[in-house]
Order: sequence, then structure tokens, then C-alpha cells
Amino acid sequence: MRRSLVVLGVLAWLTVQSVAEATGVRERAVEYAGSEGAMSAGLYVPEGGSKRAGVLVLHGIDGPQPVIEAFARSLAAEGFVTLTPDLFSLHEFGGEGRVDHPLILGDLAGALAFLKRQPEVDPDRIGVVGFSFGGRLAVLAAALHPQIRAAVNYYGVASFQQLANRREVGDRALRSVPLTERVDAIRSAVLIQHGEADQTNPVEQGGLLHAALARAGKRGLLYTYPGADHVFNFPGSRHHPEAARLSWERTVIFLREHLGR
Repeated sequence: MRRSLVVLGVLAWLTVQSVAEATGVRERAVEYAGSEGAMSAGLYVPEGGSKRAGVLVLHGIDGPQPVIEAFARSLAAEGFVTLTPDLFSLHEFGGEGRVDHPLILGDLAGALAFLKRQPEVDPDRIGVVGFSFGGRLAVLAAALHPQIRAAVNYYGVASFQQLANRREVGDRALRSVPLTERVDAIRSAVLIQHGEADQTNPVEQGGLLHAALARAGKRGLLYTYPGADHVFNFPGSRHHPEAARLSWERTVIFLREHLGR
């Protein structure tokens, strides 16, 4: 199944690549300073001389994938400078061992600093979008880095402790601080997008985070999608075209609202 997902992802990547290039997006492979050395990333810059908002695009637990690069290209075509850091290139912790790991948080901080230094980026207009593992990380980044103005969480885990009631969860994940207990530190607006038929991370997780943001008086927005499973917005057996379309449109609107055009 993973092989077919990768093949479909490559096709999607090639399609979006041609569209992005037609609209004037420049791409290059870059390296940034991570916790233990140089880390790889893709940088996507729209043509034009004005300063742009910058957006980190964070991959899931499977690491960098063509579909993540395609998403970043599409955001760049909408006018954002995007960076896709590879947070796993120097480290191997096992699946659950990666959750909130200090090395990964250091790599994330390095990617954020690199993005802010780009001459095309307005360092006062920074956002982050993440998927699953990266979705949780997007919200965690907002809690740790108050300069982030917008965070988009696609179906990330809010509380592994609560998730343990539904499926097996690793020891490190169980020791992590729930995002619901980090909301006081968040200054950015947060958009949560979650499929109602998510079999990997149930939609209640999105509701937990949204409720915590509301109790803390934070700017939180939750959209759920009937019939949509985990990774609903990417090609593969769980792809949900209508949810993918709506969630994309809402992501762009949200980023424009909070980061500007």
C-alpha cells in the first residue's frame, strides 16, 4: 500500500510542479542548522520583489514525501515562501520515540530560524502547516515560538493519554505533555482540520484541542469532514476529494487572514 501511495504521490507532485512553475515558483534544495548538524529541506519562493509571509510545511511520521513537497509548491503558488524541513534526516528514534523529542524540536527551531532569514521573507509573518505527526508539531511550534502567527494542524494528536483509550500508545508518547496543556503559551491563531472517519487518530482529538483553546480564550477554528479518514487530503486509498478541496481552500484563507497576502 505504501508503494502505491508513493507512486500516486509522485504523480500528484509532478502535476503540481508543472502548475507551480507556470505561476513563477522557484525551488531549490537547501540545508539548515539542526540539533546535530546540517539538515535538508526544500525551499519554494514565488517570483516577485516584495517580502512574503513564510510558512513551514511539516511532514508526517513517514518523513518527507512528494505530496508534502507538492503541497508546499501549491502554497508558494498562492504567494507564500514555503520550507519543507526533513526532521528525520539525522535521527532514527522509531515511531513513537519521535514524539516531542528534543532533537526534533531543535531541528524545528533551526528550520524556523532559516526561513526567517530568507531575503524574500518578512520575518514578522510566519506560519506553520503540518500533517499528522507534523500537525501536532505545528501546534507545539506555536506554543514554543511566539513569533508564529498562524498554525494549521491536519489531524494531529492532541493528547496521547486520551488516545491510549482507543489504541496502543508508546511509553514516550504517553509521557509527552498534551497540547491541551500547552495552549496558554500559544499566541498564534490555530486552524484544526480533521476527518470524522479518522481510524488512526479519532476526530475527538481535534475537538479536545479546540475546546482547550476556547477555554483559554485563544483563537482556534475547527473544521471536521464527514466520511474523511486520516491523510484524507493526499492521494491513496483514503483520499477524500471534497474534504481535500475544502481543507485546502480553508488553509489558504486562514493563512492569508493571519499572515497577509
